[in-house]
Amino acid sequence: MVKAVQTHRRGYKFSLMANIFILAGLLCTLSSQANAALKITASVNQNPVVQGSSFILEIRANEGISASDWDSSALLANFVVGRTSSNSQSRYFNGKTTHITTLTTVLMARNIGAYTIPAFTIDGATTQPIKVNVISSTTANSRGLNDRNIELKVNVSTETIYVGQQFIYTTTLYIAQNTKMQSGNLTEPTVTDGVVKQIGKDENASQIINGRRFETITRQYAITINTAGETTISPTRFEGQVSTAKRGYRFGSVTPVIIQADTLHLNIQTQPTDYQGEWLVSDFVQLVEEFQPLQNSYQQGESITRTITLTVANVDKSALPDLAISWPKTAKIYPDKPQFTNFSQQGTHFSQQVLSFAIIPNKIGKLTLPALSIPWFNNKTQQQEWATLPAKTVTIVASENSVPVENNINKPNSETNSTSSIATTESSIWRWLTFIFAGLWLLTCVTWFVLRRGNQQIYNQKVANTATPDNIWPQLETALKNNDAKQSSRLLHVWLKLQWPEIKDPHLASLPMSQECLQTCQQLLSCTYGKNTDVTNWQGQALLAQLITLRNSKPIITTSQQLSIKTQLNP
Repeated sequence: MVKAVQTHRRGYKFSLMANIFILAGLLCTLSSQANAALKITASVNQNPVVQGSSFILEIRANEGISASDWDSSALLANFVVGRTSSNSQSRYFNGKTTHITTLTTVLMARNIGAYTIPAFTIDGATTQPIKVNVISSTTANSRGLNDRNIELKVNVSTETIYVGQQFIYTTTLYIAQNTKMQSGNLTEPTVTDGVVKQIGKDENASQIINGRRFETITRQYAITINTAGETTISPTRFEGQVSTAKRGYRFGSVTPVIIQADTLHLNIQTQPTDYQGEWLVSDFVQLVEEFQPLQNSYQQGESITRTITLTVANVDKSALPDLAISWPKTAKIYPDKPQFTNFSQQGTHFSQQVLSFAIIPNKIGKLTLPALSIPWFNNKTQQQEWATLPAKTVTIVASENSVPVENNINKPNSETNSTSSIATTESSIWRWLTFIFAGLWLLTCVTWFVLRRGNQQIYNQKVANTATPDNIWPQLETALKNNDAKQSSRLLHVWLKLQWPEIKDPHLASLPMSQECLQTCQQLLSCTYGKNTDVTNWQGQALLAQLITLRNSKPIITTSQQLSIKTQLNP
């Protein structure tokens, strides 16, 4: 009995100890599983990396994590951080399910040197820090490490650059033949105290470098820096996604890419102290003039058109100088609005300014049209030069249509005296005959006036139906040169109606003409209205100049004027 009790106690103690060991094992197992619940690792796809080229930072976890769980702000001090993409995979093997989540981020080193990618912590799990060496492109070439599929190179059009001088900044993106760009964006360079403007369109070409074929995309920028001294051009950067063909496959998976060109350091030269005049720096400046009509003598009151064209290379049109001309007082000048254009020729960019002047000489004799000189600095020869137009002297003669006025002041008096003497000596019969003939003469005058007025209306209607602006213009031009206000007013109305036949009843305010032309037309109409006595003092040269300008460049009717025309056509 005693042995049975002792045996039972020993079995109980053994069972208790076994349970304790089992419980401890379970706790250890659970603890180890809890510690192995989340594990994360960090790695890069290349080391060392080339300055200005991107590389991939990959964070892998054995459970599902989100990109928002990862804070990448610690990388911004030394790297350009691109977008982060997330990829999750699940696998079932030997009755077990495993989950893998990968966070992929593209990075680019800003400067050469040794850097450390710090440790990252996500939900209590921590990665190991990674040391990264950033080397220059030259060093990579010497080590045979610079076999990149995408490269970005930049250059400037000239080495010596002056303040205010426009130069060309060219950036070229090289894409290897076995690489396909899925999407991308090319940022523009930036400067301090300057202007950057893209010019032209991107040019696509191909080039073979070291036996490899590359597709190229070239883009140009016009840069002007307004401060002399040391300056830096922050380079362009390409951000996009590419896929590279692998052996046996056409193209692989899409990979994010960031690549940056080299930073350029420039020394901007100041304006030379001995330079005189308004500062203009270029390698080509040209002044050209044209006269219409081109002849050595002109009639008084005849319009002369002088057109001056200024062409400058590698200067923005906003930086072109003003053309200041001192005109003689023996002529009236009517300038047109300056016209500015840009164009390219054989890889050189030009800006152009065109000025036209209508010159109306008002005095007979010699008329000297002044010379024009523009100073500029030739950045190739490092010397100041001048673009000039010589003075031109023409002869002004009397108008062929001018008629001398005879002095007939005493003639009416003599006729009156003669008539009076005859009247006193004539008999009564001759007096009655004189009255009869005078009455018949008055009747004839009234009849002629009525018939002439009717014929004139018929003539005006025929002119309006059959004439053209080119047919009416010589008559109107002659009337204006002769200072014939009434004839000019009648022909002006017909000519304006033929110029814009789409307007039913043309009024001056509804016609697309300049304010100066409108005012000169109104002055003519006010002179010929009613019994105005200013008709004999009216001069047609100013209106002729305005109409020549209007005729040479017939304005397009605006939208608001078209609505007014439709209202007139459909009352």
